[in-house]
Amino acid sequence: MPVGVFDSGVGGLGVMNVLMRDFPYENFIYIADSRNFPYGTKSEQEIIKLSERIVRYLISVGVKAIVVACNTVSSVAIPYLQSVATDIPVFGMIQAGAELALKTTKNLKIGVISTPLTAKTHAYRNEIHRLNENASVFEVGSQELVNLVEDGNSENKKAFLLAEEKLSDMLKKEVDTLILGCTHFPFLYRVVRTVVGKNVNIVDPSYEVSAKLTEYFSKNNLYAKNRFSSRKFLTTGDKEAFLDKANIFLDIDIGEVARIDI
Repeated sequence: MPVGVFDSGVGGLGVMNVLMRDFPYENFIYIADSRNFPYGTKSEQEIIKLSERIVRYLISVGVKAIVVACNTVSSVAIPYLQSVATDIPVFGMIQAGAELALKTTKNLKIGVISTPLTAKTHAYRNEIHRLNENASVFEVGSQELVNLVEDGNSENKKAFLLAEEKLSDMLKKEVDTLILGCTHFPFLYRVVRTVVGKNVNIVDPSYEVSAKLTEYFSKNNLYAKNRFSSRKFLTTGDKEAFLDKANIFLDIDIGEVARIDI
């Protein structure tokens, strides 16, 4: 039984890198909803509708767990998607990122850079405050940075200038921890590290999602029994465009990608 992973585009490939490293013998199905990219500027109802059809497809092919490798979907749709998936667990980025940030921060001043919708819903702030009401959370959204990563331009001068502009205010608030609140943003790590300096911890929720999946598999004896694995990559958009990007962002050569119409 495979693990299903999905995102609006290539951002979730960063999550896949972590999962494939931590679960080398598991089968994975990755879906990029490239036809409907970007998610970050859509309404909550649109996001729920788009993500539901992907979850239903993953259920139909027999996945044993679903990782929502998209902070925007995680910010508005996790409870609903879990009700759709019933006994198949759905792991989101927001919950994992909030927990990891609170484990990391020393002064309880946490910054979040995300898509506009994730920032607008205050999903990270609400989840962090649910866990620790004494934390201060500063959020900012940038669709432009998401688009730069999606287009394969994650380390150019424009990316640096945009990151500097977006993060300047929260750095003045003396945050000691910054959550990369969009799965596209780990691909901006070197740019962000340059902007925030060495004294700010950068949190990638992917690692906590992987830890949650490890815990679930161990508890329910769901680890793959075979010593080989398959990785299937699907896109709702242009196959060649996705393959070009995947070869930039993935740690493996996927060889081919299939188009899916769902």
